[in-house]
Amino acid sequence: MPHIHHSTCPVCFSSAIQFCTRVQDHAVTKEWFELWSCADCKALFTQDIPDETAIAAYYHSENYISHTDTRKGWLFKAYHAARWLALRRKYQLIRKAFHTYVPTWDMHALQTQPKVLDIGCGTGSFLHMMQTHGWQPVGVEPSETARSLAKKKYQLDVQDPIQLNTFPDQHFTLITLWHVLEHIHALHEYLSTIYRLLHEYGLVFIAVPNYTSFDERFFGNYWAAYDVPRHLYHFAPQTMQSLLASHRFEMVKMLPMRMDAFYIAWLSSLYARQRLPFAYGMMTGFISWLLSQRHPMQSSSLLYIARKHQVD
Repeated sequence: MPHIHHSTCPVCFSSAIQFCTRVQDHAVTKEWFELWSCADCKALFTQDIPDETAIAAYYHSENYISHTDTRKGWLFKAYHAARWLALRRKYQLIRKAFHTYVPTWDMHALQTQPKVLDIGCGTGSFLHMMQTHGWQPVGVEPSETARSLAKKKYQLDVQDPIQLNTFPDQHFTLITLWHVLEHIHALHEYLSTIYRLLHEYGLVFIAVPNYTSFDERFFGNYWAAYDVPRHLYHFAPQTMQSLLASHRFEMVKMLPMRMDAFYIAWLSSLYARQRLPFAYGMMTGFISWLLSQRHPMQSSSLLYIARKHQVD
């Protein structure tokens, strides 16, 4: 199986990298992978990763929920209920962000019907929600199964990621990546494309796990959000700030995604083989949620809101 070995940091290209620890793929293959760290940008990254073709085998799991709409079992029902609440929260954040960070924001001034691009849109629930609020939705998704479900259920325009290069410059008012950036092999090419596609007054929303979180420190190598080898990079706030700046983005806000802690803690408890994983996970998730009220940047996941760098 073809693997990619990094001799420099894949995030900042520094040569100041070293072995950090080993983490198991608990979800699919049970294989072990190395995590390496970068002394300069503070990124962690998965070493000797499967290439873009080989990585597909690591997504072949019936439990990969974002690629399915099944509601069988209490876990999946709970996931979909939580997702509905999360979608409402996302839309509220988007509305507030445009009115706060884009002073000239006006739906009709920017575009008659503002366009949103969701990269890694899964089965399209977020795009469908945005469509109900007057946005013109477009999605890209590598999973053919998920694309088909999004088209069938919501009649959405969901395309293969290769089609990103066919869109004109400044085509989208909003570009979102909800727990997607950490999966992308061509990290810098994607960020350059996002910059090209984003409207002059547009915003980009990027949500990623935070390896400096309380729950990572609690679970260590069992922390489910490492999710090797599917997660190629593991970001700290400093890492994301420098990465966005290197692609001419100005970060305007970092926000905690506090509810992620419960799902991550529950999975981590399963991986650590706790006797009562659900109860243990909910308790740990609650502690993480509580701590994030006081220390938001230690939340299990963080949302980064950015715009094109504004030249005075």
